[in-house]
Amino acid sequence: MEAVNKTKVLKAIQDKPNHVAVMPVKKSELQDWMNTRSNANNKPHEYTKILQGISVKVK
Repeated sequence: MEAVNKTKVLKAIQDKPNHVAVMPVKKSELQDWMNTRSNANNKPHEYTKILQGISVKVK
C-alpha cells in the first residue's frame, strides 16, 4: 500500500481484511483505466504499468 500511495497518482485502501483496492487519485480517470482491462496485456494503461513496476509477489 505504501508503494502505491507514494506514486502520487494512485491510492490504495484496505477495504476488506484480505483485499486492497487501488484507484487513481483523480477519480474521473477510473473509468478510462477500467476500459483498458481487456487489452491490458497488449497495450497497458499508464496506471497498469506503474502497478506492474512496484508489485511484489506474496506467498
